[in-house]
Amino acid sequence: QSSAVMPDDSFRWFARYLFEGKVLSELSGLLAMLNDEPAIITRRRPSKKVTLLMSALSQSGIDSSAALQKHWAEKDNKFLFKELKPWIKKDCLEGAKKIWIVAV
Repeated sequence: QSSAVMPDDSFRWFARYLFEGKVLSELSGLLAMLNDEPAIITRRRPSKKVTLLMSALSQSGIDSSAALQKHWAEKDNKFLFKELKPWIKKDCLEGAKKIWIVAV
């Protein structure tokens, strides 16, 4: 396992902090609903759901709260919810959706 900087590191750390509720406090309630720890996002061997999340963020160039909020306001207020779904425990999906709506 290498400690070298990866090209998508800014997106990885942004996503991890987003899911941990450190970027937008409105999303802090999601942490208890996740079926995996956000820490897996910053591991070197990503799972499929991490790859999908990284792809969405990097293709849109989003690695900051300001960029995410601008994207939600100007382009797509449902951006990232599809990528969030695989992270949420099935019985928590409705609660997660409500938290997401408040945050956006």
